[in-house]
Amino acid sequence: MNLSRKILSLVIFILLSSLSQFFLFSQESDSPASIPIQKDKLPQLQRLRTAKDNPVFKEYNKIVEENNIEIYAKRKPDLIFFVHTFTQADKADLHWRDSQLISLAARCNISYDTIATLNKIRNSTDDLINQTIILPTASGLFIKRYADKNANALEILLREHYADTILTDKDYYFNIDGEEYIFLVGKRFSSTERFYFLDSYLGLPLAKGTFWISSEFGKRKNPVSGEWKDHKGIDLAAAEGTPVYAVKDGNAAFCIQNDPTFGNYIILSHDTGKMTSVYAHLSRICINQYDFVKKGAIIGNVGHTGMATGDHLHFEIRQGGVAKDPQKQIENLQ
Repeated sequence: MNLSRKILSLVIFILLSSLSQFFLFSQESDSPASIPIQKDKLPQLQRLRTAKDNPVFKEYNKIVEENNIEIYAKRKPDLIFFVHTFTQADKADLHWRDSQLISLAARCNISYDTIATLNKIRNSTDDLINQTIILPTASGLFIKRYADKNANALEILLREHYADTILTDKDYYFNIDGEEYIFLVGKRFSSTERFYFLDSYLGLPLAKGTFWISSEFGKRKNPVSGEWKDHKGIDLAAAEGTPVYAVKDGNAAFCIQNDPTFGNYIILSHDTGKMTSVYAHLSRICINQYDFVKKGAIIGNVGHTGMATGDHLHFEIRQGGVAKDPQKQIENLQ
């Protein structure tokens, strides 16, 4: 072997040796042992406010502040965990409006991405009441160490994003109640992950418990004409006057009165036209054409206008102009 090839071999050996202290997600066999964490053994934060009668939360805040300094100085923080059970009483301490999670994160001085990935919270507006939330003392992302058939869409996005990440000795491995996680210190959601998390799911067009599905998506016999046709949405039977809600932020592309088939109906445009939602047979329309509406805003009321045999909401979702089964697009729509 000539000298140049010996030098090249030596360089490759040194590089491979130096990389042995790092761990790719795919190199699980070389990864260090996980630190076990059991939620039911963690110290409780009863109230999330700084007061003389609340020394535990005061200590929590102190640890978070110290860890923020360590992260800023590119040193490994001293990561420990607490838990808090969310109740309606928290509203007095957190003053939340739309998002309990973001209010919680602001009070604890921990990024909402951190709390979300640690606690499998899929959306910023999820209801956390009666849930016991694990609160770490440093910000970063908790990524599932192994692929999981039960993983939600956000977890899949994160695994794909960090699949080839080289881990350093500043990152942690945890086993949290039997599930393996890698904690990436100081990391935040990317713009794509943030958008998905802040507005990833569709809300219900009617409040849960106020409706039942009287006609499903697909082929059916038209109740008026008797003809078999494609039913491009679902019918939600509900009392006349029941409030109808926007399932996602969007613009009112159409607000139509007295259509022979749909009666009074609304078409909302979402994601710059990539998706639309349709709300038909309304007794009343509460918005104007071209209005921008937020998810959850009341846009009309259930009725039986147009070609309808009873009080109900005909509801459709279209993506790229193609009708989709709303029951497969919206969780808890059953």
